[in-house]
Amino acid sequence: MKDGRWLTPRYTDRAVFEKDYPTPDFNPLDVYCPGCRGVVSLSRKSPAGRPAGWCKSCLRPVTS
Repeated sequence: MKDGRWLTPRYTDRAVFEKDYPTPDFNPLDVYCPGCRGVVSLSRKSPAGRPAGWCKSCLRPVTS
């Protein structure tokens, strides 16, 4: 499993993140959160196809 990266600090709320990453991914990739080192599933996709997920501990979005 590889380490993830945080997305830009624009995402202060999960609702805004889910608006920009609207498509659920049914085959998610798992990465480590750069903050708490917990496992985060990249279960959302942007319209361009870039995967991302939300760390519930850090309350921040994570990407690969």
